[in-house]
Amino acid sequence: MSEPDVRPAYDPSEQLARLQRLCRLRSIALYREQALYLQVLRELLEGATRQALFDLLGEVDPSRFSRLPESTRQNFHASVNDLIDRCSVLLTVEQLMQLVRQMQEEQRRQQAHASRSMLQKLSRQTEDSAPELEHPASDLPREEPSGSIRLSLASPLESPQGAAAQDPVTEPVPEPEEAKSTGDLDVLRSLFELTGDAMQLAQQPLQPSVDLDQSVEDNDHFLPSEPDALLHWIHAMDQALERRLRNLSHAVNVQMLRSGLAQTLLPISLLDAVLKGQVETQPTATNVLRLRLPLAVGELDQGMDVLCVLLRSNDLEFDSPRLRQCRKRLRTHHHALLTMVRQQRHWQRRSLDREARTHWQTPSDSTQQLSGD
Repeated sequence: MSEPDVRPAYDPSEQLARLQRLCRLRSIALYREQALYLQVLRELLEGATRQALFDLLGEVDPSRFSRLPESTRQNFHASVNDLIDRCSVLLTVEQLMQLVRQMQEEQRRQQAHASRSMLQKLSRQTEDSAPELEHPASDLPREEPSGSIRLSLASPLESPQGAAAQDPVTEPVPEPEEAKSTGDLDVLRSLFELTGDAMQLAQQPLQPSVDLDQSVEDNDHFLPSEPDALLHWIHAMDQALERRLRNLSHAVNVQMLRSGLAQTLLPISLLDAVLKGQVETQPTATNVLRLRLPLAVGELDQGMDVLCVLLRSNDLEFDSPRLRQCRKRLRTHHHALLTMVRQQRHWQRRSLDREARTHWQTPSDSTQQLSGD
């Protein structure tokens, strides 16, 4: 009795194609929600930045700004407005996607640079640990046991002095200068690439490089069509948004330092550590960062509070009901994509299982037919 042909109730390839069609429809709705979120954010950015500056100066010294000359205050206001306008132009879906590609390229370069440095380090360690060739201490001939045979690469017609001078084992071969300088050139090239990439991220173009009048239905040309890729796209857009807000915050802090409204400037690396939750912060107003820096004076361990502006999407949403509603709809898409990703992985496993069964059963079927004949 032959075994029944057991087939799954649903074809995995058809289910994956169905998920892909649903993902395209989801990407259109997600694009609209993301664009609306950024539109509301652009409208709130100027007011949120000025409120953060007001809260910061109120906690440090309320009269510091009024003591500045009139020209300095006007220049400060103009500089802050210019920074906000520059950042607002870059807060679009297309510009954030361009920043995502730049951040991914920056990460690949850093990984390549780290791998290259590791290989160079291993190469140096290998060269240091390699056994050196032993050279004779003198030119005196060694005593050999009687009856031994001496092998040499020199021609029998050559003299012993000429053979010793042309011995390829004991004569060092000069290494080409080009090969020696290859590692140094690679290191310098990688450093220049990282420096240029960092300057490019700090000075983004003012005008969008993608047509903003492009219809939403054409977004399948640059939005992912797979659930897992679209979910990764959402996370990447959030990271790019935090990078834009961090750059604006740092630029405003620099203007405060130039105008005499601040005495210290926190580095960007420390701001990134705060955004990642790696540094403990003190309670303060929204979009304002307060850090307690340890300062030992005598036998008492005191600390100094340092304040600066740090615009964050969570703080902006906390102060704006409209932005919270946009984020709520984005989270709905996020949860739906999580379900689609689980379904995608399920049907991908089913598809791989079916392919494996097909390749496994085919030889046995042919063997049964041969035995029947």
